[in-house]
Amino acid sequence: MYILVILGVIISVLFAGMTGDKGGASLVPCVDIAALLLILVVVIPVMASMGMLKDLNLAFKLTLGKGKADNLPDLKRAKLAMTYLIRATLFAGTVGTLVGAIQVLAFYKEMLALTAGLGVAICPLLYAFVIAIVLLPLEARLERKIVEYMESGE
Repeated sequence: MYILVILGVIISVLFAGMTGDKGGASLVPCVDIAALLLILVVVIPVMASMGMLKDLNLAFKLTLGKGKADNLPDLKRAKLAMTYLIRATLFAGTVGTLVGAIQVLAFYKEMLALTAGLGVAICPLLYAFVIAIVLLPLEARLERKIVEYMESGE
């Protein structure tokens, strides 16, 4: 089911490329491993410093696997961890984009280099929003599990 979200993002990027002034669709300008690593290097320590890695692991087990929560506090902690993962990802992407834009504006003198540099600088923000889009259904699923647990009265 979540593959549909990822496919939707890829198709939307390709469609945006086809409607551009050059008319070609390509994901190549959107690929930047350094931007993805930047997000991971920021998000993982933030989640660890909040003490939510165990709860985040539970959240992924509950939404992607066949895991079942034993009690309501576990469900609520898992949902809270997912909420903060989405927030931390968006903030890390924004910080990465701002740092990249500052670097580009500080060091590039030519217009062609400026536009290429800004394209790379925006990649962390793109990745952050793509990750957030993929995680939102997981957060909603956890919220639904909380409601179902509360309604069952266990």
